[in-house]
Amino acid sequence: MNNQFSQNLKKIRKEHNLSQEQLADELGVSRQAISKWESATSYPEMDKIIDLCNKFNVNIDDLLQKDIKEVKKEEENKKGINKIIDDFLRFLTDTVNLFSRMSFKSKLKCLFEQIIIVGILFLISTIFIASLNELFLNVFGIFPYKFTSFIVYGLIDFVLIIFCLVSSIIIITHIFKNRYLDYFKKNEKEENDDEKINLKKENKIIIRDPKHSEYSFINLLFKFIIFIIKFWLILLGIFIGFILIWLLAFFIMSFLVYKTGIFFIGLMLVDIAGIIFFLIILLLILNFIFNRQNAKKKVIYSLIIAICLFGVGLGLSFVGSLNFKLASFQELTQTQSQEIVMSNNKFFSNIDNIKYIEKDTRNILLEYKVNKYCNVEIREQENEKIHLITYCDNPFKITKEILKNLNAKKIISINDELYDIKVYANKENIEILKRNKEEYLKRQEMLENNETLEETDNY
Repeated sequence: MNNQFSQNLKKIRKEHNLSQEQLADELGVSRQAISKWESATSYPEMDKIIDLCNKFNVNIDDLLQKDIKEVKKEEENKKGINKIIDDFLRFLTDTVNLFSRMSFKSKLKCLFEQIIIVGILFLISTIFIASLNELFLNVFGIFPYKFTSFIVYGLIDFVLIIFCLVSSIIIITHIFKNRYLDYFKKNEKEENDDEKINLKKENKIIIRDPKHSEYSFINLLFKFIIFIIKFWLILLGIFIGFILIWLLAFFIMSFLVYKTGIFFIGLMLVDIAGIIFFLIILLLILNFIFNRQNAKKKVIYSLIIAICLFGVGLGLSFVGSLNFKLASFQELTQTQSQEIVMSNNKFFSNIDNIKYIEKDTRNILLEYKVNKYCNVEIREQENEKIHLITYCDNPFKITKEILKNLNAKKIISINDELYDIKVYANKENIEILKRNKEEYLKRQEMLENNETLEETDNY
C-alpha cells in the first residue's frame, strides 16, 4: 500500500474539521492508530477502511489509490453539468405548463412583450457592435489592411456577436423568469396550499396582475397592434360578407339546374358547406373584434359538418358530371361571311392563318367560323389595314345558354377564336393583299430594330 491512503485520510479528516482523537473515537481505535495511518507507518484493517469509506462517502479505490481532491472536483463538475441540464429541462417544463394555462390574450401579450424586448436588445447590440468596431478600426489601423480585415476585424466581430447573443439570451430568459415563471409558480403554490386547483380547460388563468406588472409603453404598443389587427380583420370581414352574398345568390341560382339530378344535389351541398365555413370565419372575426368568447365546441362541430358536406357534395357533383357530354365543335360554331370593299392599300393585320381562294369578284369576300355565341367586327384603320375583333359580351345570353345546356347535361365552351378563315378575291387582289402584308411586317421589323439601337446607344 502506498502513501496515497495516508494523504487522503489526512485531507478528509481536516475537511470535516475532525481531530485525530475525534476520528479515533468514531472508529473505535486509539489516537496513536490514526497518527500511524496518517504517517504511513501502519495501515488499518479492511473493516476500518470500509468504515472510513461509509463515513466519508468515498469509494475504496479512490481512498486507497487516487487523489481524493481531484476525485471530488470531478464529481462536483459532473454535478454542476447535471444541474445545468436539470435546470434547463425544468425551465422548458415550466414554460410549457405556463403557456398551457394562459388565456389567449395573456399569451398574445407575453409574446408581444418578448418581441419588444428582442427588438430593443437587437438595436442596442447593433449600436454596441458598430461603436466598438469603429473604436477597434482606429486602434488597429497601424496593421496592414488585409491582416486587420480578415483576422482582427473578423475575430472582433465574431466575439462581439457571440457576446451580444449570449447576453441577450440571458437577459430575455431572466426577464421572462422573473415576470412570468416565478409569478406562475408562486400562484400555483398558493393554489395548491388552498386546495383550489381547477384543471378544467375553460378556466384559464391570467398571468400577472395587469395593473402592477405591465409597462405602460408596452401596454400602449400592444393596444396599437390590436387596433391594427382589428382594422384589417374588419376589412377581411367585409370581404367575407360579399363572398357570403355571392354564395347565397349562387345557392338560389343553383335551382336553375335542378334537372341535372345528382350534380345539382352535390352543387347545393358544396355551396352550403361554403356558406357554413365563411359564416364561422365571420363570427370568429366579430368575436375577436368585440372581445367576445367563442363557443369552441360549436365552432368545431360546424367545421366538421362543413367539411363533410363539402366532401359529399364534391363526390356527388363528380359522379353527376360523368353523365355530361361536351358539345362538339360543329354545335358550337357557325359560318359567317362579310364583304369588304377592295383598295390598293388594304391587308389583314392581325390574322395569319388565312386561306386565299381565287374568285372572279371585284371586292373581297371574307368567310370564317366563329363561336355562335360571339360576334365579329371588322375595323378598317387609316392606313387601311383590316382588323378583325371578336367579342362575346352578352352575359345574359351566355348565362342562359350555359344553364340551358347544363339542364340538357351538355357542357359548352365559349371562346373568341376564328377558325377556317377564307378570303375570296381575284388573283390581282390576292397579290395586293399579300404584298401589303409583307411590306407592313418589314416596316414593323425596321421600327423595332431602330428602337433597340436607340436604347443601346442611350445605355
